[in-house]
Amino acid sequence: MRRKGRNRWLSTAINIGIIVVGLTAVSFLPADTSLKERRDAGFIKLCVPPAFPPLVTGNPEAPGYDIELMQMIADRMELRLVVNTLASIGADFNPRNWLLTRAQCDVIAGGVADSEQTRGYLQTIPTDAVTGWVLVARDGTIPVAGDSVAVLPGTSGLNRLAVSGWLRESGFKAKPARNSEQFKAELLSGAVSFGVTERFIAASANLEDADFSLFWLPEQSVQLTVTAIGMWKGDQTLKSEIIHSLSEVKASKAYELLRERYQIDGEIGRLGS
Repeated sequence: MRRKGRNRWLSTAINIGIIVVGLTAVSFLPADTSLKERRDAGFIKLCVPPAFPPLVTGNPEAPGYDIELMQMIADRMELRLVVNTLASIGADFNPRNWLLTRAQCDVIAGGVADSEQTRGYLQTIPTDAVTGWVLVARDGTIPVAGDSVAVLPGTSGLNRLAVSGWLRESGFKAKPARNSEQFKAELLSGAVSFGVTERFIAASANLEDADFSLFWLPEQSVQLTVTAIGMWKGDQTLKSEIIHSLSEVKASKAYELLRERYQIDGEIGRLGS
């Protein structure tokens, strides 16, 4: 009985020792100075792609939803917003391959999806612009098995495996498009029956004038997500301040007007509903 008692106390002592060692190790971690560094500098650096309408437009008069939203956040943080346009953003579907650095960016926006893939590299703050895979069809015609489809994956971090599975299971013939110009040309020429791409890429193609309509892909096959502000992992004090400022922005009338102006809440039907 005494031996069992000693073993129990020994086990407890070991557990306490592990906790003490862990807490001691944490005390030696470098302090998070991300917010202080921005306060000292007086500005915050936002990196965006050259264009990803309506989130980033390339038009100084109406620069885009993400840029104007980040400007509102920076104003509340009493920081100057510096916008760096980098062609590498969006050049690959994996954010790790955008070759971004802290010297260039404090935050990243312009088509960043709040997805598992993105969160493997960056921490994210959702901006509540819903995105996902959409079907682009002329006259609202629903495709049937055997139809050809132009597929433009885009670079938003959406689930490519899910859309590939849906195309395969539906019996469609996929034809990859190199860019948005080829995607649009294939649809307008009738070379393909319909197209599949990311919501904002489809909207920026302005195909509505040619009687094309957008539909979300079936929910049971492909889930929707939201866009986000991307940040470096470990910048917790800066992230907390941005979240606080964003909550104040969302409570303002200016935020409602911003979403209306860029048609962020536009209605899109659901395929198969």
